[in-house]
Amino acid sequence: MAQYDCLLLDYMVEKLGIKKDKVVELSNLLYKNYGTTMAGPRAVGYDFDYDDFHRYVHGRLPYENLKPDPSLKSLLQTLPLKKITLNPTHKNTVSGDEEDIEFLGSAATTTYVHTSPQIFDMMDQFAHRNQGTTLPKTPICKPQESAIERALNIAKINPQRTLFFDDSVRNIQAGKHVGLHTVLIGTSQRPKGADYELESIHNIK
Repeated sequence: MAQYDCLLLDYMVEKLGIKKDKVVELSNLLYKNYGTTMAGPRAVGYDFDYDDFHRYVHGRLPYENLKPDPSLKSLLQTLPLKKITLNPTHKNTVSGDEEDIEFLGSAATTTYVHTSPQIFDMMDQFAHRNQGTTLPKTPICKPQESAIERALNIAKINPQRTLFFDDSVRNIQAGKHVGLHTVLIGTSQRPKGADYELESIHNIK
C-alpha cells in the first residue's frame, strides 16, 4: 500500500463511517470500478463535500517534498502551443510556476450526477456476482469520456488538433475514444489506445 493511502482510508472510516475491517477491500473495489478514489464513494451513495474531501486527503499530503523541475519548465516553455492541465483537484495544490499553463480543475471534471438515500453494497455485489444488477452512475471525472469531452468544450479545444499526455492507461484510452492524439508517459510499451509512449515526460522533445 502506498505510504499516503492511509489518508483516504482514514477519511472513509472517520467521515463516511465505513468499518475498518472492510475499508481496504471496498476502497480497491471502488477505485477499480470508478477510476478515482473520490468518484467511487460518491457513486454508491455516500454524501460528502468535495472541498472537505480535498482538504482531508489531498491537503495533508507533503507537497513540500515536491521540488521544482526547471528543465521541464524550460522544455514546456519552448513549445509554442496552448497548454492545459486537466486535474480533478484545486488550483492551490498546483505550483505557481505554471504561468503559461491553463488549469481546468474539479469544476471541469467533477459533477455530482447520482444521489441515493441508500448505500449500494459493492462488496456484496462482487461477492455474490449478482446478475442483472447495474452499478450506480459515477460523478463525471477521468477516466470517463464525458469528463474529457466536457473539459475540451470548456477549453474550446479541437481534439483532432490536440496531444493528450497522461500516465494512466485508462485515461489515455478514454482520450483516444474522444478523438485526442494520445501519449502515455512512464513506459516503453505502447498499449491499445496510445499513439505514442514516452518513458519520461522529459523526452517530449
